[in-house]
Amino acid sequence: MKHLIYLSKITLLAFLFLTFSSCSSDDDSAKVDLPTINYSNIVLDATFFEAGNSLTPTINWNGNTGSISLGSPITGLNINTSGTLSWTKDLPIGTHNVEVIVANSSGQIVENITINNPFQGIFTGTYDNSHFFELEFITDGTLLIRAHSVTNPDFATGTWIMDGTTITTDYAYNSGSELSLSGSLVTGANATYSGNWYTGHGTLSDNEGGTFLVILN
Repeated sequence: MKHLIYLSKITLLAFLFLTFSSCSSDDDSAKVDLPTINYSNIVLDATFFEAGNSLTPTINWNGNTGSISLGSPITGLNINTSGTLSWTKDLPIGTHNVEVIVANSSGQIVENITINNPFQGIFTGTYDNSHFFELEFITDGTLLIRAHSVTNPDFATGTWIMDGTTITTDYAYNSGSELSLSGSLVTGANATYSGNWYTGHGTLSDNEGGTFLVILN
């Protein structure tokens, strides 16, 4: 009887060992069968109000072709079956953390991509409906201005701040005169910035001097 009990224990241990080994082998096999994806650059820089795209990544389906999708929708952003990310001019301003999901019957993996789309660009138009006015917004928050004449402009430098769609600026001409702007950025068929200009810094209501309208080149 003791021998039978001993043999039963050995049989049970062998069974458990084989079962565990089989499960472990299945898990390892499943992991091996997962797809892989590799982008040459996982941080992408977009240009405001311009279409763009990533390079096509290298995908290994491990013999089990599946699907590619985005973890959550982002306005203006798409992904094709090759894993190439593309965006339209409608991509919102800001930093976007993108989840690329690659899946097959063995499971899925997630690749994280960052797309930076800072506000920038040269806007040209008029102030007071007649005088030449050109603003160059730089991503570091600084501003260059050319005004009054297209061929022989007066130059100014300043800074800008964006809060939602409202942009305010403080700037000064080489002559020393200080002014400021407050207006709204509107995107559609074009990107326009329009509002009021003020004498002095700070866009004080008592110092309102007139209006302006400029359009992204």
